[in-house]
Amino acid sequence: MPARSIIIMVLGALIAVGIAYSLFGRVKSEAAPSQIIVATADIPAGSFVRSDYHLGLANWPATNITEAMLPSSSHKTTDYEGAVARRAVKKGEPITVGELVKSSEGGFMSAVLEPGKRAVSVAVDATSGNAGFIFPGDRVDLILTHQMNVPGGVERASETFIEDARVLAVDQMLDNPDNIAMIAKTVTLEVSPKQAEEINVAKDLGKISLSLRSLANQPEAAVVEETGPTNFDEVLQQEVMPVPILPPANLTRDTDVSKIITPRDAAGSRIRVLRGGAEPEEIEFSPEGVKSGGGRAEPQ
Repeated sequence: MPARSIIIMVLGALIAVGIAYSLFGRVKSEAAPSQIIVATADIPAGSFVRSDYHLGLANWPATNITEAMLPSSSHKTTDYEGAVARRAVKKGEPITVGELVKSSEGGFMSAVLEPGKRAVSVAVDATSGNAGFIFPGDRVDLILTHQMNVPGGVERASETFIEDARVLAVDQMLDNPDNIAMIAKTVTLEVSPKQAEEINVAKDLGKISLSLRSLANQPEAAVVEETGPTNFDEVLQQEVMPVPILPPANLTRDTDVSKIITPRDAAGSRIRVLRGGAEPEEIEFSPEGVKSGGGRAEPQ
């Protein structure tokens, strides 16, 4: 066999082997799975992400990986610690670009807010902010302390005007994984649009303080079934007992705190009670109790 023919055969064999090896490597690489970031638990929309609980790596065919997915070669699960989900993500679903918003990215706060809610910041100090022991995710009540000019002097009062508001951020911190107590200057809260208006009015009325709520669920109030007369005749025959007007449970006046402050309404007040078929009677309310006028009240 001529030497030229041998050389051509050898070159042809080498080329065939090279092509076969290249095709085999390409097929192997396409068949080999790659890893991407997936949800290892359901992530509700607007919730904070814990990378050790919500995220993990899963094998995924390389041919099915899209540009929107997060491959492990360029992304880490720890990069999304404390991020917020823009939409609900189901367990096992691939995480895509833009679904998880980091605290350093724009639109983070709007992703944290529940639908229909607003974010409002309140100035606090060491006292009104619970000495730095309020963290993002806690629930608080808002207490307004102010004073009013009333007949006979000035009345000071504290009242809880917003209950069970969620803390979104403390100063610029949206998360505090180490639970380090820090004296904050502002606390950002999640409230309804109406409550946002109430907070802005309260800022001008007096001082706002935060009261930290327990993480334990509050027991529901028992429903008391009231019984009473069933017809109009029974209403007329029933004796009418005066019911004193009590202040709301979330209101504390200065006279409730200090016993040396004279109540502005110490002189008492009188009401007229009408009973079916009986003469009107005047009853006086005073600090000592209820006094009946005992006589007939002339109509006005």
